Amino acid sequence: MDENKRLIKNTFLLSIGGLTPKFIGLVTLPIATRNLTTGEYGTYDLVLTVAAILIPLLTLQIQQGTFRFLLTSKDNDERKVYITSTLVYLIFTVVLGTIVGVIGMLIADIMPLVALCICLMISAEALYIVLGQTLRGMGKNGKYTLAIIIYSVSYMLFMIVLVAWLKLSLIGVLLAVAIGYLLSVIYMICQKEIRCYFRPKHFSKNNLKKILAFSAPIVPSSISLWVVNMSDRLIVTGILGLSANGIYSAANKIPSLYSTAYSIFNMAWTESAVRSYESDDASDYYSKMFRYLFHFMLGVILLLIAVTPLMFVILFDVKYDDAYYQIPILYFGVFFSSIVSFYGSIYIAVQQTKHVASSSIAGAIINVVVNLLLIKWIGLYAASISTAVSYLCICIYRFFDLKKMIEIKYYFSEMIFGILMFLISAVCCHIRNFYSIILCIVIAIGYNIVFNRSLLINFIKAIFLKIRKKG
Repeated sequence: MDENKRLIKNTFLLSIGGLTPKFIGLVTLPIATRNLTTGEYGTYDLVLTVAAILIPLLTLQIQQGTFRFLLTSKDNDERKVYITSTLVYLIFTVVLGTIVGVIGMLIADIMPLVALCICLMISAEALYIVLGQTLRGMGKNGKYTLAIIIYSVSYMLFMIVLVAWLKLSLIGVLLAVAIGYLLSVIYMICQKEIRCYFRPKHFSKNNLKKILAFSAPIVPSSISLWVVNMSDRLIVTGILGLSANGIYSAANKIPSLYSTAYSIFNMAWTESAVRSYESDDASDYYSKMFRYLFHFMLGVILLLIAVTPLMFVILFDVKYDDAYYQIPILYFGVFFSSIVSFYGSIYIAVQQTKHVASSSIAGAIINVVVNLLLIKWIGLYAASISTAVSYLCICIYRFFDLKKMIEIKYYFSEMIFGILMFLISAVCCHIRNFYSIILCIVIAIGYNIVFNRSLLINFIKAIFLKIRKKG
């Protein structure tokens, strides 16, 4: 299959699963903000923050190696070895991690029920992540998407029952997340791509070492990007308090829609980047994809900026109004993070995962330093600004580092114009009056007409062509 067609197909398919949890998240957001205090919401966000660093340590990012090697595996016997070795390792680490986690939190005087819910949630999420990438490595993006939908719908239903109806507040939210992950894990285990390929006799220590040798170098990068993404929450909580962290967490909800949109594309893009690397025109293909990505994702973010004032009024209670003014700055962070992820997929394709860590570590240090220097002067703005600055620095580093491995052509005049439109829209969004909002809408529509018209037309044509062929 042509890589462009494969990319469009996978992006369309994965978008169904990728957008579902975000849609469910928006539906359940009023339930959380109305039934949890800002302090409880800040605590829940803190749990998610800690989980984001523990899971890479628990799994050693083995799902990245499993996906990479399954994608290029030659036969079913080889796939059985990769899947069995991965799952044996995963089961061992999850069981051990759960026991250690519960004991550790009990020693820290955390309520036993809360400790159990947190460990259950983290363990279930680790299984969910690795099994999902295993299905993707087997080419089963449809089943992977269905697994996401199962998690999302289950989470929503249990949020309604446990939080809105039974009023279990924080414990209810943690249980809703954990149950959602567990139901999705059960579904994936029942699939023949997992069930029939898991055979203990195919466990191979050498192949496990091979997978971990590929995936383990990604862990420092994951932790560093966690610092860039999440250390803000810890610093804000420590200096400004849990309520301020609840405000900051709420501010991230709308920009995270963009992150989700890009993560959907990036899953499909990573597969295409790996498959096309060995071809003679890999450099041209990467250059073309970067140009399309830059304009399309900037067009998406301009549209998000334009509708942010309306979305904020609909989704958030008035007590979260301070969060609004962080959003325009946070948009810069998520935009540069998408370019960082684009480059990260190329590192995976060329099997140079060790190169990812240095830029991520540098970005993490910059994030913490800027945050600590500014937070007492400008409050929450320090967290938003430090995130944007750190991702920009990582982006610049990878721009130069990848030049040593593969040549990518850039259209700098178009990029400068796009960033200028981005800046103007962000300022107008922050001003928050009728005329500034109208200007944001005009910029968003105009930019997409100029730069994304042909891309959108071709995308729609491809989708209709696929539907017609199936018909």
